[in-house]
Amino acid sequence: MSRKLKGIAAAPGVAIAPLVHFHGTLDQIPTWKVAPEGTAAEQKRLQEAIVEVARLLRELQQELASALTSQDARIYDAQVAILHDPTFLADVTREIALHGVNAEVALQRVVARYEVVFESMADPAMRERAADLRDIGRQVVCALMAKARSKYTANGCDYLFCADEFLPSDAGILDRRHIRGIVTAHGGKYSHGAILARSLGIPAVVGVEDVMIKAPSGTNVVIDGDSGMVILDPSAEELAQYQQRLREQRSAESRISEVRFDPSVTTDGTAIRLYANTESVRDLERLEADAIAGIGLFRTEFAFMERKQFPTEQEQVTMYCRAMEGAKGKPVTFRTLDVGGDKPLGYFRTPDERNPVLGWRGIRLCLDWPDILYTQLRAMLRASALGPARILLPMVTTKAEVVRCREVLTHLMQDLRDGKEQHDPNIAFGVMVEVPVLVPTLPDILPLVDFISVGTNDLVQYLLAVDRDNQRVAKMYDPFHPGVLRVLEQIAIYAASARKPASICGEIAGDHLFTPLLIGFGYRELSMAPVFLPRVKLTLRSFSLAECRALAAEARALDSAAAVRHLVTEQVRVRWQRFLESPEANRP
Repeated sequence: MSRKLKGIAAAPGVAIAPLVHFHGTLDQIPTWKVAPEGTAAEQKRLQEAIVEVARLLRELQQELASALTSQDARIYDAQVAILHDPTFLADVTREIALHGVNAEVALQRVVARYEVVFESMADPAMRERAADLRDIGRQVVCALMAKARSKYTANGCDYLFCADEFLPSDAGILDRRHIRGIVTAHGGKYSHGAILARSLGIPAVVGVEDVMIKAPSGTNVVIDGDSGMVILDPSAEELAQYQQRLREQRSAESRISEVRFDPSVTTDGTAIRLYANTESVRDLERLEADAIAGIGLFRTEFAFMERKQFPTEQEQVTMYCRAMEGAKGKPVTFRTLDVGGDKPLGYFRTPDERNPVLGWRGIRLCLDWPDILYTQLRAMLRASALGPARILLPMVTTKAEVVRCREVLTHLMQDLRDGKEQHDPNIAFGVMVEVPVLVPTLPDILPLVDFISVGTNDLVQYLLAVDRDNQRVAKMYDPFHPGVLRVLEQIAIYAASARKPASICGEIAGDHLFTPLLIGFGYRELSMAPVFLPRVKLTLRSFSLAECRALAAEARALDSAAAVRHLVTEQVRVRWQRFLESPEANRP
């Protein structure tokens, strides 16, 4: 008899294979006393092990470079930074000297203390560092013991990786020819392991409580990475259903690229502009400019986070100009600095906050430090001389914030005119809609802006009062909630009434199951990670505008997220199957 376990959908897709348990901890850690005269030698062993792990991490980063986005590849930069953190190293060497223990034991003790501190923090990004520390600790201990980690294999057979958690270093020792899916007892949708699974195209469900107890090695399992369901010993009927989905998935993946350069239109010719989200100018180098309408979200904060101090105005101008050139004449939407919360700057100290996601971040921070805002806006204006640039303000809450930023922009334009510096005097100016209270006040704000962009990641989190990084409640984070749908529809109605463009730049823009709903609500611009563009384009080319509107109306009237997801999934699947059987059926 089949059994179903619910977890968090971390990476999309279906996988069917036997489950194989993998244990990341070492069976035995050597322990010995270190005399005072041997302390220096033990500390030298530690330093040599750290150098070796840093080398291995860089090699792994290079090995996975073609499969990961530049943002995801930075996960390994973060791990190397932990290795070289002077406080961390000082604590381990002090443990060796004070307690006369070998480096393996000292390292484990310090990592355990750090874990307790990080896991008790309110900030989800800081909590996530506990997993990185465990991973680093495991790798350094292996290096100290000169013990190479063997690959996770199942004797050359297809398998599902099952472990307590999936850590970044695990990606380097997977048998990627035979792994079909990942299921873990811990972790969240936005953990580093989940991010890597999505980038590598491996279906994953995380946060399945006691999965290693409830599902022994060898159990035949279905992983549904779309719904977060894990089915143990599926029935013949369930197996047939998921095998059909798997065949459709494989066929779609092999042929989905056929539409990537086709027009972004519905079957009745309604044009939808598909944009790409980027974190740096390096991302632009791998973009197929002919396949996108432009850059719908350029996250400027990542360039700030890579530096040891605030970039100068000229450094920012150079970066933004490179982005404009990389877009090849298409629009680039620059979001002003959105740090704070889960994106701290190492060189800019912010006060400790009980709930930083609701605290001093985004435009709130920049208005309190106007020099940061003035310098960035001025740099963006100067770069706008090269083409159609747009400025986007994050975390807006009040009309007063918009008015104040408009005044700053007007003042800077006058200053540039006085200095005879080139810029676009009609540069588009917009705000992100991600704070729920902004929605009912949009009629007052829309006359002040040229466009709006809906940041659904935070908007959904705030609407549902769910911390999507908190494993205890993350299962409740579901943008298909009928209440969320109604809010999204209302935003589109307000924008249409004011004749202002409205785009979606959050994660749901790249979810092809959401595509017909967003079009039905009235959105005509979607911005997403480039990897999702072909899938979304195929979906929108499978529906007419009338069908999208009818589906959106039906979904909005349902009473649960599960019912909405089921409705949309079936409608999309029918149309995808039609395309797989006859590609010409997908050509408007």
